[in-house]
Amino acid sequence: MWEFLFIYFLIFLLLASIYVIFKSIKVKEIRVENQTIQRLANTTSTFIKGLPAIFAAFFVLIMRLNDSFFYLILFGAFFFCFAGDIGLEKGILIGLPLFLIAQFLLSIAFLGQAVAIGLTINNLILSTVVVFVVVLYMFMFLRYLDSSETGLGEFKIPVIAYCVVISLMFVSSFLLWIAIGKLESIVVVFGALIFIVSDSLIGIHEFHHKISKNVLKVMVTYYIAIFLLSLSVLVI
Repeated sequence: MWEFLFIYFLIFLLLASIYVIFKSIKVKEIRVENQTIQRLANTTSTFIKGLPAIFAAFFVLIMRLNDSFFYLILFGAFFFCFAGDIGLEKGILIGLPLFLIAQFLLSIAFLGQAVAIGLTINNLILSTVVVFVVVLYMFMFLRYLDSSETGLGEFKIPVIAYCVVISLMFVSSFLLWIAIGKLESIVVVFGALIFIVSDSLIGIHEFHHKISKNVLKVMVTYYIAIFLLSLSVLVI
């Protein structure tokens, strides 16, 4: 299994690196004088963007250990991440709803698995602290985005809805970790946390101020999140 996991990591890393480099060339975060490379980056970066997510989706199915719906829901979540990747290239109004579905499916998968494993009263009490911290962060983050010159505008309701769902995803990942009771399963929590970091960077770049090297920062954190979340099939 470790050999297969290493191959998965290498292919995932290769696909992610190709997109980050090509997209960075396309938006001129990386300067390349070669015209052939520039044309290649302009024509292929959109298609390549979603490949790591769809690769993660099939990794989940290949590593499926039983007939639990957990694997199918997780597959669906990564599939919608793939669709969201392509959609965001066309516009935030297309990509955001697709990622909203992906986050909702991740929440269902993690929460459902946590309930199936079993949650204690102590688990639920501990999770209330996490809920408070996440809610506080999202409240302050939304106020920060809305404090810009243009604010959230017409995107206010969709962005709030997305923040609610991704918060639910993070809390459900935490519940899954404490339900499993194994240190290595914290990889799911790290994946969810890094997903929030990636989406926070997108929000800041879109609604508050432009971030330097935005593609590099957003996509590297996003791909790390997808990879870590896909490893949940190995630690449940």
